[in-house]
Amino acid sequence: MRPLAALAVLALLAAAAPARAEKLVVALSSQQIAIASNYAGGDITLFGAVRADPESDGAPRRYDLVVTVRGPGTTLEVREKQRTAGLWVNRERRRFPRTPSYLATLSTRPLDVMLSPEIRDGQRLGLKAAAAPRGEDLGRPEFSEALIRLQTARGLWREEPKGVVFLDPTLFRTTFHLPPNVPFGAFEADVRLFSAGVPIARETITFRVVKSGFEDRVAALAENWRLAYGVATALLALAFGWTASVAFRRD
Repeated sequence: MRPLAALAVLALLAAAAPARAEKLVVALSSQQIAIASNYAGGDITLFGAVRADPESDGAPRRYDLVVTVRGPGTTLEVREKQRTAGLWVNRERRRFPRTPSYLATLSTRPLDVMLSPEIRDGQRLGLKAAAAPRGEDLGRPEFSEALIRLQTARGLWREEPKGVVFLDPTLFRTTFHLPPNVPFGAFEADVRLFSAGVPIARETITFRVVKSGFEDRVAALAENWRLAYGVATALLALAFGWTASVAFRRD
């Protein structure tokens, strides 16, 4: 069969095939995490369902999911150290701007099994994509590897290839951990649905990590009443200094 004829046959088959229009419905166990001084880490559960087009008569198909949880963007820095004369000194450094301060990638299967490299890298899925070399660092992957290693050791980046579980053909859930050193701010959970390695639906949901208790009141005072906060801090420092000088004065 000639190429043009084959393309024509495929086009006719695609037109005759029933349309599929899956949608995702997702929710979180909590949309605001309040952190006090005694916070020791906690878990958030994301659960959802795949809603198929009710008018579609297509056969059921197997789904895969990738859930990416991102914290506030920031600039991360990696420094290369070299031993010189018995001392470790900084040699080179690389900055990674607009990089998630917190990153968790959870999926139903390993990314390299369920997705092609083109789709995985094109959609920037996984820790390697987030830390991919940029600009002049394209030939220096060691900085990206160091960034992944450091952020993982801090508990701020993680990748779980079987972190998403289907409870039945359409219902799913996943749980991700927020460590004690989790940054404050707005977070986003990006849920992507795949079938046979092809993206077919996407949904996002947000939540916030905020300070609570005494720390929250101090932060609010410093933000909303900056002059008063500065004066109060200076007076408090003077008072502590005077008290210490009196308490430890030698006659």
